[in-house]
Amino acid sequence: MEKSNIYIGEIIKNVMLEQQVTKAELARRLNVKPQSVDYMLTRKSIDTDTLYNVSRALNYDFALLYSIHKEQTNFDTSNQEYKFATAKVLVEIELKPEDIAKLNLKKRITDVLK
Repeated sequence: MEKSNIYIGEIIKNVMLEQQVTKAELARRLNVKPQSVDYMLTRKSIDTDTLYNVSRALNYDFALLYSIHKEQTNFDTSNQEYKFATAKVLVEIELKPEDIAKLNLKKRITDVLK
């Protein structure tokens, strides 16, 4: 029997990021401690009751990932093609004042915003 390539903790983490749901918020929705959410997000697999509860909490049917029907979307399919129209990437970097001065960022940001 073939093993699943699904790493459910990572997929849940990605859905949380997409929906902008924090670990604390998911813990609140599941009525569990935040440490339980941390542990769940490191797992390759979780029990079906937990999967059901997380699906309801995030309004996302994670059970569909495990479907064996070919006509259904499976996120563990490596050859799947994706079409992107645009992408928005947000990066947060914390710099010390001396690093900002070295990179001359104030002037560069001002120039970009003009």
